[in-house]
Amino acid sequence: MVNTKKNTSEKNIRAPIVTIMGHVDHGKTSILDAIRKTNLTEKEYGGITQHIGAYQITHKNKKITFIDTPGHAAFTQMRARGGKAADIVVLVVAADEGVKPQTKEAISHIKAAQAPIIVAINKIDKPGADSRKVKQELSLESVLVEDWGGNELSVELSAKTGEGVDTLLDAIIALSEMLSLKGDPNGDLEAVVIESRLDRKKGVVVSCIVRNGTLRLGDRVSASGCEAKVKSLSDDEGNLVKQAGPSDPVEILGFSKVPHVGDLILAKGSELAELAIDEDKVEIIGKDAKRTISVVLKADTQGTLEAVKGSLADLVTSSAETTYALKFLHTGTGDMNESDVMLAQGGKGVVIGFDVRIPAAVEDLAESSGVLVRSYRTIYELIDDVEKLIEGTATTETSKIKGRAKVVKLFKLKSGDIVIGCKVLAGALKVKSRVAIYDKNPADLTKEDEPLFYAAVKKLKKGKDDTDVVGKDNECGVLLKPQYNEIAEEMYLEVL
Repeated sequence: MVNTKKNTSEKNIRAPIVTIMGHVDHGKTSILDAIRKTNLTEKEYGGITQHIGAYQITHKNKKITFIDTPGHAAFTQMRARGGKAADIVVLVVAADEGVKPQTKEAISHIKAAQAPIIVAINKIDKPGADSRKVKQELSLESVLVEDWGGNELSVELSAKTGEGVDTLLDAIIALSEMLSLKGDPNGDLEAVVIESRLDRKKGVVVSCIVRNGTLRLGDRVSASGCEAKVKSLSDDEGNLVKQAGPSDPVEILGFSKVPHVGDLILAKGSELAELAIDEDKVEIIGKDAKRTISVVLKADTQGTLEAVKGSLADLVTSSAETTYALKFLHTGTGDMNESDVMLAQGGKGVVIGFDVRIPAAVEDLAESSGVLVRSYRTIYELIDDVEKLIEGTATTETSKIKGRAKVVKLFKLKSGDIVIGCKVLAGALKVKSRVAIYDKNPADLTKEDEPLFYAAVKKLKKGKDDTDVVGKDNECGVLLKPQYNEIAEEMYLEVL
C-alpha cells in the first residue's frame, strides 16, 4: 500500500514552470536562446516563429517549461488577478554591471509573489565581471545566495559561450524537486492565461500553461467570465495536439472574448469554476445603483478586513435611496503593493487600507498612475472618507501633495553638511525634487505665508542606505543643495 501511494505521488509530480526576470540588457533573452539552442531573435524578426509565450525543453530526461513573455508589469498583472503562473523565477544579473534599477524592481515583484528565486549571474566572460560584487549588492536587497549564508541558489554563466547554462538547468531541476510540484492529469482542470489577443484571421488566441488536470480538444471551458469550446490546440512548436497535461504550454482557439492575462481557465461546470466566481475578489454591494465606486481594500488581519467590509456595506445599504454601489475589485490582508494600484487603475478605482503600510514604491506608482491611495488608523476616518468619495465630495488634497515631511532631528557632520532627519507625512520625497522649507505645517498656510528657503534634494538615506524615493509614514535622512543652515526641528519640507 505504501509503495502504491508513493508511485502515485511521483507520477503526479509535474515539470517546473519558470520565468526569467531582471534588468534590461542583462541577458534574459540570450539565456532563453541558449537554453532553447535556437536563435529566437533572428527567427522572430523573420516572422516565422510559432510564438505562444512559453516553451518546454527536456534536460536530463526531465521537462522544464519556460515562460518567455512576461516583463515585470505582466508578472504583476498575473499576481493582481490571482494567477500564479511561475513556480520558480530566475533573476538575471550581469556580472559586469551588478544590481540595477530594474533588478531591484524585479526583486520587489518576486518577493511580493513569494516565488522561489535562482540567481543567474550572467556575462561572466566579459571584462570587469565581478560575481562577488553582484552577490554583495544583492545582499543589500535582502537576496542572500548560499555562499553568502542565505538560501537562494546562484549560478554563474555566460549565455554567449554557453558556460554554466547546463548548471542553471540542473539548479532548476534540483529546486523543483525540493518544491515537489504536483499536478494530477486526472484532476480538475486549472490552466493560467499567459497571453491573449485578437487575431484577424484566427479570432481570439489564448496562450496558457496547464497547472492541473488535462485540457482536451472539444472541452468546454471558462475564463474571465467567458465560456468557450476548445476548437484547436497547438503546442509551442506549432503542432496541433489533442490534449495538454500539467505544465504543458498550449495555444487555444475557441474563445469569443479575450480573457485577462493571469486568469484561470477552468472546466465549465466544475466545482473550481464555482469557487473561482466566489473568489474572484469582485463583489458589488448595491448592484442596481446608477453610480459605482470601485475599491481595492487591504487590512492588517482577516478579521479586521471583514469588519471594515461590513461597515462599508452598511454605509451603502443603510441609505434610504441607494444611488451608488461599492465594487470591491480586490480585498486582502497585508501591506499595499503595486498589484493593488494596477488593479485600481484598471478599474478606475481607489486603494483603501486599514492599519497597513503604503511602501514608497507603491506611493510612487500611485502618483504616476493617478490612483488615490490612502491608509487609515481608525474606522471612523475610513468611513468618513469613503462617504465623501461616494458623495463625490472627497477632497484630493492629500493626493495632490507631491511630498511633505516634518523635520524631527538634525545631524551635523564634520564636513559641515547637515543631514535632516525627517518623517514623510504625505506623498514622497525624491532625489532631485525641489522643496520649500516652512516653519509651520503647509496644511495651515495662508496666502501671506512665504517659504523660508528653497532647495533641491541632493541625497536621501533610509537607514544607512542611499535611496531614490521615500514614501509616506517612513523616516529618512535628507541632504539639501544648497544647504539651509537655519533649518530646525519642527520645520517642514514641501515638494514643489
